[in-house]
Amino acid sequence: MQAKQTLPEAAKNTIQSEFDRAESSDPIVLWWDDGNYLEDIIEQACDELGVHLKISGETPLELRADPVDGEQVWYVPHVKEPEDTEGGFDWFRDVEHTGGEVEMSIEDLTVHAFERGQLDAWELKTATRANDPTKRREIARILHDQLTGGQLPTLEQLRTQIVTGGYTDPVAFVLENGWGDIDDSPDTIEQMQDLLTSEGVDAVASEDEPVGIVGATRRWAVAEWLIHAGADAKRFPREFRAETAGDHDLPELKSLLNNTTSASLLADRYLGEAIWPDVVADVDDPWELADCIVDAALERRLWEEWHASFDDGDYEECLERAEKRHDALLGSEDFRGTYRGAFGPDSPWTRTWEQAAEIARLAHQLETWDENATDDVVSLYADPDDGTWQIDNAVLNLVVAGEPESDLPDDHPAALDDLRTQLQSEYVEYLEDLGDLVTDTVEAGAPFVDEDHSYQFFTKESDGLESGQTVALFVIDALRLDLARRLADELRDYVATLPSHAPEFAVDEDVWLGTLPSETEFGKAALTPGEIQMFDVSLVDGELQPLRNNRRVTTNRRESLLNGDGWTVTREEDDGWQSTRVAYFKNDIDDIGEKELSDLEAMLARRVDSLAEFIGTKLEQGEWDQAYVLTDHGFVLLPDNASSERISRPTEASDSGRRWIAGEDVDGDSPGVLLDSSSRLGYLDANVSVLASPLKRFRKQGLGDARFYHGGLLPQEFVLDFISITQG
Repeated sequence: MQAKQTLPEAAKNTIQSEFDRAESSDPIVLWWDDGNYLEDIIEQACDELGVHLKISGETPLELRADPVDGEQVWYVPHVKEPEDTEGGFDWFRDVEHTGGEVEMSIEDLTVHAFERGQLDAWELKTATRANDPTKRREIARILHDQLTGGQLPTLEQLRTQIVTGGYTDPVAFVLENGWGDIDDSPDTIEQMQDLLTSEGVDAVASEDEPVGIVGATRRWAVAEWLIHAGADAKRFPREFRAETAGDHDLPELKSLLNNTTSASLLADRYLGEAIWPDVVADVDDPWELADCIVDAALERRLWEEWHASFDDGDYEECLERAEKRHDALLGSEDFRGTYRGAFGPDSPWTRTWEQAAEIARLAHQLETWDENATDDVVSLYADPDDGTWQIDNAVLNLVVAGEPESDLPDDHPAALDDLRTQLQSEYVEYLEDLGDLVTDTVEAGAPFVDEDHSYQFFTKESDGLESGQTVALFVIDALRLDLARRLADELRDYVATLPSHAPEFAVDEDVWLGTLPSETEFGKAALTPGEIQMFDVSLVDGELQPLRNNRRVTTNRRESLLNGDGWTVTREEDDGWQSTRVAYFKNDIDDIGEKELSDLEAMLARRVDSLAEFIGTKLEQGEWDQAYVLTDHGFVLLPDNASSERISRPTEASDSGRRWIAGEDVDGDSPGVLLDSSSRLGYLDANVSVLASPLKRFRKQGLGDARFYHGGLLPQEFVLDFISITQG
């Protein structure tokens, strides 16, 4: 039964009724309250009726002062009889003859807000009474809030709020709070039983203790979701066969997850306990119930099936299923960025399935990457959609994600640690096979002739570098292709959120090849102004040197060339940016890797985030027509449990790095892949042998066997992503 009027409307009707019965032409209605919960309600009623209102402060006798003519209401916000008086004390006998006397509290007026004569309404009066002053104040607050707003409550909703302390849904209250702070008196227990059974929770009818009521309600709710997801209702005891009308009607637990702020607690409660193990065990295909994100029995069954499929090598099926379960646990994101209907992205239950999907995707990539192997190594590695650069990205993500299952119960069935170790070993095998493919491809011809090379950048991009434009160059050391693509995506997200008055930017990417050997000295030297034909890498007195116009390009020479072409060179985030042509150099990624700091993968991921914020801020603050993000080389990052082999520098070498040797006598018999005139790189004027194996490094004084290195011929080391950012 729903309330028919608000408390102010009920008060107005009561006052008007007393006026209508009054014998006097200037009637007075004296309203006695108990507790002063109706003052603003009486005030509103009088205002709408257009009658004078007097409110006593200390004593009702104050109402006699300053008499006025016409209809009026006298309001006394406390009980009729003084505390020190026994018997029927009557303050104003004469008012009975001029108008009317109303003794009505907020509980009494609530009854009038419902249809008169309804037995349930009078029962409500009993339910709203409380001897404890604190409890009574809370009940009065609920009655006031619910019966002064726009949408009027039902009798059951009011009863529920009174029992639960504010909830309108008794089932949601028990599912989220258990018994909470409700007293466990027999009357309250009976009321909760009535409230829950009226909502269809028949399972509590036979329970007479709070713990039993809570347990039965939770089991009922889990059964409801399982049935909604597709489980056969006949498998459950009759009193637990909850009925959800259709696909558009949500199970109670899912509805609760749309509104709760305690999703993580609910996840642990309803995925940490096996509720219906026998029912789940009898299901032929548990994945048909994957949308049900409660009951540890189902969660365990899904993991067992997933592991079995992975062991069988069904990686695509594992990926599809893990994504399905992850999406169910994730829920839906609203416009505020809040996730509803499930446990959200930060829950370890969600993150563990997310990692399972990443593991399955990586396993599939490692298994299939060479099925379409080609002599176009650059395309094989760098293709935006199908390139094997995604393998590097997946391995890095896998390490950064850590061990999400460690935050779950100890007996959780997700056994991912061995899979992580297995995949990192397979990653090393992939790198070795990729190195062999590069070796075969280079020795069979000159595969890189038609590619864009970084030493050509200033010539090929001359239109975007014209002196009439404002241009910023961000030269970031060691930005491997997968990190650069992640950076490009974050920059797109950043510029998309700029205010409407800010400039619009387009973010594009192009594949370029770094200068071989793929080390900082040669890569940075290539990224300096000058004609293509003026750059080469040559042996000078037995030392391999980068040259412009036959002069060695050192750090000072590079800055001089940039300054001479109108660039301001800076390594500071806040200095030098007043120029219209800025070249910003940053070497910290190389520093991070070569110092072998702990949590290297996580630091690289965070560095991309900070670069995106820094570059995005500079774009927003400056008036740049064009910006470029460039890099000198990439890197190889071996898993933590892998180690490279240090090999001795051969006698024919006159110069060497960690991954290359150079010399007049270096030939095809030297370790690595020979790059000479037959390679037709266009800039290499020396015999250089470069290592393609990921596990081999030349011994070099002062350099340890780090996981992170570069200088060689793996695509990770020299295939680069240059980002262009254009205003317009």
